[in-house]
Amino acid sequence: MNYTEENDEFVYTDSPESAEYDDSFMSECIPEEDGGTNAADDSVDTGQSEATSSEASEENAALLKRVEDLTSAYLTLAADFENYKKRNQKHIEEVKKFASEPLMLDMIEVADNFERALASAEKETADKESLMEGVKNTYRQFMTFLENNGLSKIPSNPGTEFDPHLHESVAQIPTAEYPDETILEVYKPGYILNTRVIRPATVTVSTEPED
Repeated sequence: MNYTEENDEFVYTDSPESAEYDDSFMSECIPEEDGGTNAADDSVDTGQSEATSSEASEENAALLKRVEDLTSAYLTLAADFENYKKRNQKHIEEVKKFASEPLMLDMIEVADNFERALASAEKETADKESLMEGVKNTYRQFMTFLENNGLSKIPSNPGTEFDPHLHESVAQIPTAEYPDETILEVYKPGYILNTRVIRPATVTVSTEPED
């Protein structure tokens, strides 16, 4: 292209040389659609896609390995837990089976005293007073054993006040000798295990006589 000065202004005029220059300039500045610099970009994109695909495959393989490891760990833990439950159940059964051993040892001592008292009673020359003393000692030993294991007798002597939480009335006897709701007689003693009434005392109580 050429510029000429006409009337103090530059005027553009085409020429063969300028056309050749323009074509070469355009070919260098504007990328070709087929071939040229676009082909190079496509090769870069293909390489990036292959790299991304390779990374995804490696990540999937790592995740699968992690899943396999966790599954194996879970199965091992589940098996260990089942074995623990079996061992624990067996231990509980053993404890239940022999939990009364200390109790039985104390009862054996009481049984020994009863056997000695019976053997003494079978003798023709048995001393009645000695026999009674032996039985009393055995009874005291037995009651001490019960108290040491948390069992105590409910107070329910005749003349004491009736308590519906501790006593069970089986009969009411009208009398003016005692106040109303007073224990007159004990048919069967009651017992408390630690803080729980396991058997109330069976008693008769007084009631006001009818006029």
